[in-house]
Amino acid sequence: MTFCYVNAYQGGYILYNKGTKSKEVAKMSTKKVYSFLSQAFIFSAIMLISNIIATHLPIPMPSSVIGLVILFSLLCLKVIKLEQVESLGTALTGIIGFLFVPSGISVINSLGVMGQYFVQILTVIVVATVILLAVTGLFAQFILGKDEKETEDTKELKVVNKGRKHGKVA
Repeated sequence: MTFCYVNAYQGGYILYNKGTKSKEVAKMSTKKVYSFLSQAFIFSAIMLISNIIATHLPIPMPSSVIGLVILFSLLCLKVIKLEQVESLGTALTGIIGFLFVPSGISVINSLGVMGQYFVQILTVIVVATVILLAVTGLFAQFILGKDEKETEDTKELKVVNKGRKHGKVA
């Protein structure tokens, strides 16, 4: 049976069978499905803009990072709806390992250089990892407020909980 969409009908669509001309109502989501091409166009336009910005910046910055910032900004400002890029984004995330193959091949081609500077590269990786972990931990403590400052709410909560332990609060 081949159906074609004809008319919206109370949360579904009226579908007509091309062969028998019979009419059926199919319950379908009213959420608009964007085509692959429209999603690819959005991603391509953002990457084109980010490439142009990257070439005009006085400091070297990857155009992919600029593109992520632009996409995030457009999503936050609701210029682009999540539905407009969601399915292609999910598909690309699913094949992300495949997208790293060219990078892995170029690393293998550079093994001679890496062998010469192995100690320096390893030192940079270890030091950068330790610094990253320390900064992330300190920032998380700052954000979560673990710096020994108590708000009035937490003080009241401790008093109430203390009273419950001793049977003083109903």
